Amino acid sequence: MERIKIICLIVEGWGGLAAYKSIIKGDFDKIELITKDGVITDMAKTDKRTVFCDLNGILSDIVICAGYSKIIKGDLLRKKKFINIHYSILPKYRGFHSTVWAILNDEDHLGLTIHRMNEFIDDGPIIDQYIVFNDKKSTSRYYMEHFNEWVETNLYKVVLNYYNGQIKEKIQDISQATWVGKRNIEDCKLDFNQTNQYIFNFFRALVEPYPLPFIRMRGTKMEYRITKYELLNRKINTHVGRILNIDYNGIYVSTKEGYIILKELRNNNNEIVSFDDFKIGQYLEL
Repeated sequence: MERIKIICLIVEGWGGLAAYKSIIKGDFDKIELITKDGVITDMAKTDKRTVFCDLNGILSDIVICAGYSKIIKGDLLRKKKFINIHYSILPKYRGFHSTVWAILNDEDHLGLTIHRMNEFIDDGPIIDQYIVFNDKKSTSRYYMEHFNEWVETNLYKVVLNYYNGQIKEKIQDISQATWVGKRNIEDCKLDFNQTNQYIFNFFRALVEPYPLPFIRMRGTKMEYRITKYELLNRKINTHVGRILNIDYNGIYVSTKEGYIILKELRNNNNEIVSFDDFKIGQYLEL
């Protein structure tokens, strides 16, 4: 099997860190690195083969991207083989925050795809995929950490096998493609008009290091992060998004399919908020 003498990585974040950890286990003469991530930068300083470069100075014919969100221009894509690690089962969930979107959509399977990049978003041919069952209870963080472990263990072997022609590319089926957008802080506001199953998945998806779900009092700028909650499936036609009871269990807010009990809320200073700050009959933003 022919070895790869030089390889380049463009990496950011914890997915990028997993990719770098895998590649430094390989037999390379030089590892070209493009990153602004401080953790990866500090680790790279301990590896004598790693050199820092930029897009215009890449010598390697193979470039691996992980956690890199910028568009690579067509001329570079034609000169070198760019390989991307995308945390979804392509062709579904092309775009940003794909694992979160997949959990919110209650998909039966979750996973990641290693694919060659082209000029379109997550559109290039598939090199390898790792797929797991969605257990419908674990958090996005659990799955992301699991996928990172797989990348750290397997990425180098996949790239080497691909380089030596032992893995054949598979063109994506565009008829099965879906696209999702980058989530922002407003997407973390709890929507009481959603089903209780969606709300349950919402709390599975939005865990640290992502921003946590929050509520906002209607007509005010007061926001509170939800750190403990319970869902009650009790179908009743009443005012959705209104505080209808407060007791020792918490604050009861009506949802489309019952109630959510807000058991612990924290303000922007991360301080636990007293239930006494709320009143029965108050409305929250939908």
